[in-house]
Amino acid sequence: METSTPRVLWLGWEDAHTPIRMQQAAREQGVVLATLEVSDVSFITDGNQVGVFHQGQDLVKAYDILVARTFYPHISEALTVARLFHEAGKVVIDQSLTDEGYVISKMHDHLFLARHGIPVPRTWQVFDPDHVEALAQSLGYPCVLKGTHGSHGTHVYLVENAHQLRKRLQDYPAGELMLQEYLPAQEDYRLLVIGYHALPVFISRRPGAGDFRTNVAHSGETTAHTIDTDHELVSLAEQSARVLRREFAGVDIRYNGNKPVVLEVNRRPVFENFEHVTQYDVAGRFMAYVKDRFERHSLRQQPGEHRHDED
Repeated sequence: METSTPRVLWLGWEDAHTPIRMQQAAREQGVVLATLEVSDVSFITDGNQVGVFHQGQDLVKAYDILVARTFYPHISEALTVARLFHEAGKVVIDQSLTDEGYVISKMHDHLFLARHGIPVPRTWQVFDPDHVEALAQSLGYPCVLKGTHGSHGTHVYLVENAHQLRKRLQDYPAGELMLQEYLPAQEDYRLLVIGYHALPVFISRRPGAGDFRTNVAHSGETTAHTIDTDHELVSLAEQSARVLRREFAGVDIRYNGNKPVVLEVNRRPVFENFEHVTQYDVAGRFMAYVKDRFERHSLRQQPGEHRHDED
């Protein structure tokens, strides 16, 4: 059966590299791709116009697939767009948005990874600063303060003593920083998982001089590696993406002694440096997955067709 050309709405603010590469990949694979931010759209209930629009165009009618990349600061609005697409029978990526519908935060991720037996750092999100200080004293310094939202290493701090801890906590509303154990290591690992399958390459990352973060935005050094299909990092990264229903995820792993621990499952990974270091076509791989999702979804809409799992 032939399917029509998939029309994809890419929703969310991005780094400069991502939309350019995705547009290139879309053209190469015959996909129509439009990129918008949540602030570009309008929600209307006015006579015959009911829904989400951009420059008079009904977005749900105009596109077959929604790739929802970023929520903050318009979290409710982005989730509303996802619900409108899903209820219209359209494909929504990530699947967690329609399977669960829960707002995502780093604490949410740690909770559900841990509940499924995936090792994560010991982490607390509490709202009483005195409680945070008591936990840090029990945990021992240095420890990490990390924002419940954020990316590219923002809102992440290594604190060496109680004075530094109190000073950082004063800069944020109560509960917006999580307390986390510090796992000292010379490097950590970033794996990209698309459609719940890890790419055949990954990178190791070392922190830049004077920093403990390994994000490229903070001058971390990166090295490419070819991955063995039986490698324990692959299994851990794929399990993590499946637990959180992340169809395009960057999974960060660090060893605590000889035990791999998942630091984060990023739902909108920046991949410019990954492509540069590994020479792997990440954008093309993801667009091929989007196209395949659309084709399988279209088949399931045909009378008499048997429903298959998305993944």
